[in-house]
Parts: sequence; structure tokens; C-alpha cells
Amino acid sequence: MPPSRPAHSAVTTAPSRNRALARCALAAAMLITGCSSAPKEVRHTVNGVQYENGRPVIDPGKRGAKETKLVVADPWGPPQAGVPGLGEVKSVPVNVFGEMGGPRPLSRVVGDAGFQQHTFTDEGSDSEVSVDPSGKWLLFSSTRHNEHTDIYMQRVDGTAVTQLTNDAADDAFPSFSPDGRKICFSSTRAGVWQIYTMDTDGRNVVQVTNGNMQCVQPSFSPDGTRIVYSAIGSRSAQWELWVADLRSGEKRMIGYGIFPRWCPDKKVDRIAFQKSRQRGTRWFSIWTLDLIEGEGRRMTEVVSSPNAAVVTPCWSPDGQKLAFATIVEPARVGTETDQKKLAMAKQYGQQDVWTVDADGGNRQRLTDGNGTNLSPFWGADNRVYFVSDRGGAECVWSVRADPRRAFELAGHDRAPEPVKPGGPAATGANPDPFQNGAPGSRSDIRE
Repeated sequence: MPPSRPAHSAVTTAPSRNRALARCALAAAMLITGCSSAPKEVRHTVNGVQYENGRPVIDPGKRGAKETKLVVADPWGPPQAGVPGLGEVKSVPVNVFGEMGGPRPLSRVVGDAGFQQHTFTDEGSDSEVSVDPSGKWLLFSSTRHNEHTDIYMQRVDGTAVTQLTNDAADDAFPSFSPDGRKICFSSTRAGVWQIYTMDTDGRNVVQVTNGNMQCVQPSFSPDGTRIVYSAIGSRSAQWELWVADLRSGEKRMIGYGIFPRWCPDKKVDRIAFQKSRQRGTRWFSIWTLDLIEGEGRRMTEVVSSPNAAVVTPCWSPDGQKLAFATIVEPARVGTETDQKKLAMAKQYGQQDVWTVDADGGNRQRLTDGNGTNLSPFWGADNRVYFVSDRGGAECVWSVRADPRRAFELAGHDRAPEPVKPGGPAATGANPDPFQNGAPGSRSDIRE
């Protein structure tokens, strides 16, 4: 049911019995540091993302007396070392999504075939979209009303916008339960990022995780009884994948990675996530694992690229396909007659949304290299929702999951062909991140 009004109830703590807190050293994908003595780097912000020497990072805003720094490890570089223990971190005033410098232009609808804009704001930015099982309601986090991220719910058609959270903390990464009655999300209201659940009207908030570990990006299991999330290990200071049982309160570390998504197919117990490679380029790629007797097994790399980070996977409603985003290494962009577009692509790295079969075959690009295109979510209406600034501000857009059909409806004579492994390199500011190999076939990599 849609929320009748925004509400914010007291937080109650989930059961804490039978918790199994595994402690393993993992390869870092995001690190928390205190003050650093390293040489000062050149930084700038664009499309809500901060960049250091051309590489994306996330830096904190001044949101509290004690400042810490949340740093996303370089998608094109090795894991960082020398990180102090997380036990020293008592508060996390982290600006997760950042802000663009200067005034934002008003949103506008672009008449591209198949593209549709769903949220509209001329201040702040919208991020992290999720769609309920009926396909009628959107969840997203936003800074449209203040510098902290809050969670909003609205109809897919853009009406009935309801603010579900409103406090001094950051509330982000919302996701619907399989029955559409609950929402899981991350929040800093306890001082560090923790996982919570609440009803779709914002009531009955329950804290799922606690302690000093930073816990983010939750996703419900198909039966709604468990949540998978990412946590920075208290000893390793590196990303770990954890599963919390909402009935018993037990928590278990199941593998390495970030941005996990549980497959909606109840016949399998499978989770997709992104993970940095330990050899070669060390860029992020998309992986899956199967849960067998509560343990992560059959670690499988599904999609990788020789010149881009492959990030933020999300399953199709039937669990047969995945949507994901790519961030092309800026230096790999080719030539383009539109010099302004080329300059932006070279400086920041093109970002696009794709789909792929669960076995790694039949990759298809859904977006056109126009602006930022990130954080995809596959809705029940066979549209892929994502965050883009193609209309000016960062808002939620969607595109048909079959771009060939979109071109046919638009009256084009020829639809775009699926990307073929090892094909000719694309030119201009719309490069193919799979141009030099990276076949994308499902390869069973065991660890």
C-alpha cells in the first residue's frame, strides 16, 4: 500500500542472538581513513562525483565535529594499504553522493526513443533507485531538500512523492522487499552506516546491524527473510559480503565484494555483486556466488572489461538477466566531432547502462553515452531504471530493456545490434568497453 504520510518512528534493535561474526582479510574496494599526510591532490566535482587526478573518489562534507574520510578505491588501481582500524571511527559525516558546483539547470524531458524521466528536481540530486514488485512505485534517495540524503517514495508516473525519512543523518540505498511491504536501507543515524528496515509508510524502523563496521547497500532475499549487504571489515578495513537472518539475527560473512543484489528466482540462492580483480587491471567486474548451506560457493565472473570498471549489477525480475553500468577509463576514449562532449568524456569517463544474460552472453547497451548513466534497477514493466543527468540535474530515468524494440517504435529502419566480443573498437565519445577481448562468457573461477 502507498504511504499515507511521511513518518519516522523510534528505532528498535533487531534480535542479537546466534550471531556469527566472521573476520577475514579481503581485497579493499572502499576504505575509511582519518587525516592523511599524503601529498595534496587535485580534486573537482562533476555530476555528484568527486574526482582526484581524474579518478573518482568520495569525500566527506563537514557534517559533524569529527570528520572522517570515505574513499572509494580507484577502479583502475590496486587496493590501498595502511588503513587504520575502524575501531577508531566514532562518527561518519560522509557525503555519499556529493553535490555539483554551481546552480543546477532545470530538468527537461529528452525525446530519445524509449527514454522516460520519472523524478524531477532543480536542486540536489536523486540516486539509488528501486522499483516495487508491482512496478507502480519508486524508491530513491535524494538531497533535493537538504545536504543529507533522505529516502523518498513516489508513483512511477512522477506523482504522489512522499518523503519517508527526515533527520540529521544520511539515509540511502533503499530497496523494496519481495512483497513490497518493507524497505531495507542504510543510515548513519547510529553514528556509522548501519542497515535498517521500515514499513513503506516510514514507520516501524528496525535496526538490523550494529557495531563499528560500515554496512551499506542492502538487498532482500526472494522470501524476504534475509538481507545481503556490504560491510567494511573491522579488522581488514576492506569490503565484505554479509547475510543477516531477520528471524534469528544471525549474521555471516559469505565472500568478498560490494553492491550485492539477491537473485529474485527462488529456485536458486544466488547473489550478484561487483568485485575488483586481484591480477591484471584490477578493475571492477561483475560476479555471482551461490549460497550453499549458508556458505558462498561457485564464485563466477560474469562480465569484465579491458578498459572500464563494470559496476552495480541488478537482476531482471525473472532472474535470467543482469543490468549493470560501465565507467570507461577516461584515457581510452577515442575521437569525436563534438569537442565539448569529447572533453567531458576524456576528463570524467563515459558511464553507460547495459544488460547481459546471467551466463554472460548477449550484452546490450541501453544508453547512448549522453551524460551520466548509473545505478540501474530492472523494473517489473521490463524497463531498466537508472540515475542520469541527461536532463540537467541527476534524476531517475528509465529505458526499455530491449532497445531494439525502442528503435522500432520510434520508426527507425535499423535497430542497434548487440555488442559482439572482440568486435571493432568504437570511436568517438561512445566507446565500447568490451572492445579488446573480455568475451563475457560465464567462467567458473573458484577461490
